[in-house]
Amino acid sequence: MNLEFGTRAIIALSWAREFSVPDSALQPDRAPVSLFVPSIGTDRVEVLHLGDHQVVRAPEQFLPLLREAADQHFVDDRGLLGLLHASGLAPSIRSLGVDALTYLDSPFDIVDSENITVSTDVEDLAELREGTPRDDAASTELGGWDQCFVLFSDTRSEPVAGAGYWAPGGLLADTTVLTHPHLRGHGLGRYAAALAVDDALSEGLIPQARIKEGQDAANALATSLGFELVGSLMSLKLHGGA
Repeated sequence: MNLEFGTRAIIALSWAREFSVPDSALQPDRAPVSLFVPSIGTDRVEVLHLGDHQVVRAPEQFLPLLREAADQHFVDDRGLLGLLHASGLAPSIRSLGVDALTYLDSPFDIVDSENITVSTDVEDLAELREGTPRDDAASTELGGWDQCFVLFSDTRSEPVAGAGYWAPGGLLADTTVLTHPHLRGHGLGRYAAALAVDDALSEGLIPQARIKEGQDAANALATSLGFELVGSLMSLKLHGGA
C-alpha cells in the first residue's frame, strides 16, 4: 500500500468516529476486529470493511441475528439481503449498493490551460449537474460543499466539468467529479479533480472517493489519479427508512 501509515491512521480514526467505536479500534496496526453497533435515528444496515476490520451497524433488534451470522453474509449485499429476508425481521429491505472507499495523500502537478476558466461558484456546479443525466448527477450529490471547481472552455458558455469536496468531519474530504456527457474522454474531469484534490490536501484533509459498484468510469478516473482502495461500505435500507 502506497498510502503513508499516518494517512491510514487518520482514515481509521475518521471511520471509527463515524461508527461510534473507540478511536483506536480500526487502526491499521491493530489485530482484526469485528464489531456490531446499534444505529441511532436511521433504519439502515451498514457494513464497513476497513483493511481487515469490520463494523456492522444496524437497528438494535437486528444485532443478535447479525452477531451470530456467518462471515459470508457480510461479503456482498446479496448475502446480507438474503439473511435479513429469511429471518422475517426485515421483509421489506433494499440494497443501496456498495461503495469502494479510496484515498489519496500525495499531490500531483497541475498543468494550467489557457483555454480553461475556473469558477469556484457552487451555482455553476449546480448548472453543470442540471445538464447531465439524472444518474450521473445523483452520483455527485454530497451533503454540502466546502469547495468546488467548475471548468468553462473559451468556446462554450456553459460549464464543461467540475469537481468538489465536502469535509463534515474535518478529516476526510469526500471528493466527486462530473463531466458534461458530450465532452468526456478529453481530460476535463481529471483536470477538475486535480484542482479539488490539491485544494483538499492544502487544507490538511485526506481526499476520499466513494465509488459505487459498477461505476467503471469513476473507478478508472480515481485509479488514474492515484486513489488507493482501502475498504468498502455496504448499505441497506429498510422500507420507509431514513
